[in-house]
Amino acid sequence: MRVQLTDEQIAAFTKDFRTADIDETTKAILEFAVKVTKSAATVTPSDLEHLRSYGLTDEALFAIVEVVGFFCYVNRIADAFGIELDAFLEERRESLHLASEN
Repeated sequence: MRVQLTDEQIAAFTKDFRTADIDETTKAILEFAVKVTKSAATVTPSDLEHLRSYGLTDEALFAIVEVVGFFCYVNRIADAFGIELDAFLEERRESLHLASEN
């Protein structure tokens, strides 16, 4: 199922997903994604069990790690070569930042 977020939700989500108006399953997934991004080697079986307690399957857990790993990979390449976001994405990010300040 795909959920469409409002601009306000995206702004709150971007500012701090922990306090955003999103469901607890999504927050747990994002906490896990942060852990994988910052220190994948510290992921434990209990981290995976915690996500399974929300009804996530092993296939879903694999997909989460796969997507996080892909974005880490792409970001490192972009950073290493000084690649900037497309103008559209930059403008969108700025407009969301401004919306979160209001």
